[in-house]
Amino acid sequence: MALEDFLGKTTEIKIIDFLSQNAMSNYNQTEISSCLGISRTSVNQKLPELIFNGIVEIKEKKGNSNYYQLSSNNIVKKLIGSIFENVLFISEYENDDEKEIDKIKNVVGGINDAEENECFMNSPAEGNSPKYYDSEKPAKNPNNQLISA
Repeated sequence: MALEDFLGKTTEIKIIDFLSQNAMSNYNQTEISSCLGISRTSVNQKLPELIFNGIVEIKEKKGNSNYYQLSSNNIVKKLIGSIFENVLFISEYENDDEKEIDKIKNVVGGINDAEENECFMNSPAEGNSPKYYDSEKPAKNPNNQLISA
């Protein structure tokens, strides 16, 4: 089980998973890229964000290469802990993962084109007029108030 099993397969998650599964070693960008099968450019773009957010740190420098490892802090401990919590959570299901996901998909249903969109770009509380994402504005009652579902 890894973070990407329940948070998705983004480059950041792949890097975190790789470093967590290989916590006893430090890796440079080329090694991370090669082991994960993603471009070195992608690794190079994501590492500064992960360092900024306190998830990855430069553990050592050899020549022109930095070697990276997960940081030892509460953020990382919680991320890694969430893997174990997720394993315990899904272990409570009676069926295998795919059957459970299919049952949930039936509850969620398909895409409903009739759903209302009351999504604002700016909050009316900020004194701004609401700007809607779609072209149709929601209906208003006689008192000029939005009608909510």
